[in-house]
Amino acid sequence: MNKKECLKIMVRCVAFVVVFSMLFSNATNLLMRHDDESNEIHAFYSEPEDTIDVLYVGSSPLLRGVSPMVMWDEHGFTGYVRASALQAPAVSYGLLAESLKYQSPELVVLLCDNIFLDYDYAEREGDLRRGLDGMKMSKYKLDIIREVTAADERQSMLSYAFPLMRYHDRWKEINLAEDEPEPLLEHSFKKGNVYLRDISPQEYPENFMIPTGEAAPAFNEDAQSYIEKSIALCNEKYIPVVLLHLPKMAWTYEQSVAVEEFANANGAVYLDLDREEYRSQLGLDPAVDYYDQGHMNLTGVIKVSDWLGDWLDATYDLPDHRNDPAISESWNADLALYKEKTGL
Repeated sequence: MNKKECLKIMVRCVAFVVVFSMLFSNATNLLMRHDDESNEIHAFYSEPEDTIDVLYVGSSPLLRGVSPMVMWDEHGFTGYVRASALQAPAVSYGLLAESLKYQSPELVVLLCDNIFLDYDYAEREGDLRRGLDGMKMSKYKLDIIREVTAADERQSMLSYAFPLMRYHDRWKEINLAEDEPEPLLEHSFKKGNVYLRDISPQEYPENFMIPTGEAAPAFNEDAQSYIEKSIALCNEKYIPVVLLHLPKMAWTYEQSVAVEEFANANGAVYLDLDREEYRSQLGLDPAVDYYDQGHMNLTGVIKVSDWLGDWLDATYDLPDHRNDPAISESWNADLALYKEKTGL
């Protein structure tokens, strides 16, 4: 075989790989379930390096309950929420570790409720994928996939690495003639917050957050271990950590005390917005500010973010970038869109 024939074969091989990659990518984008959580997790990568002041990581109360845009508007510090529904502690740790490769935040805020959660990977595949599908492939994502697939043999590493292998049957659910490939979101004006508009009037349970003298449930060992690793990682980088509990009616005083003691033992600050001293300051109206018992709606998000922004800025003296054109130009453009979309 002469050089000319070898070159032709090489060109054909390269062309095949390119065309196959394009078709595979388009098929993946067409068939994958791109929900808001995956999109917002993925849009994090578009934030310029070392421009995020506060990083928020955790499960759906954080996803629904904290708006970095409200805090930008009032204080000028930046933030991003990397959260998903029923986020597994392993996913929270992986997202945090990965995020710190892109950003050097002044502060990390971790939602801590999952320290009590017994997480069954076999039953939570959908929740796992909402968190993982938006992540780029990395050591941290591979570590999570290995743990998941070791615990549940029905889930495969290849299906997480190449989501088309998991979603290929969705061609039955879509209109192949009209639907178009939809890549993951590249930039978010919401900065990770997925707000909910519906109102579901609630009432605080009787004797809510009143001491009962009963013992708090035991921590889940895996969850505790991952939260400890998260705090230790931040300590290595001299980043302070706030363990945050957002308004949630399925919560007790004893759980609050247990997490506070855990935070103190690990060198983190604990902030529980269901404690009476803070709940009275937030001014939440359970009849209008809740989507359900565990999540804020849009009016609740604004109240929580307004108060939390004041507290974070006063406690940690966060920077104000509103006069820095390198940051403020894009953030003000996103703020204008946020106000337009929310009607604020």
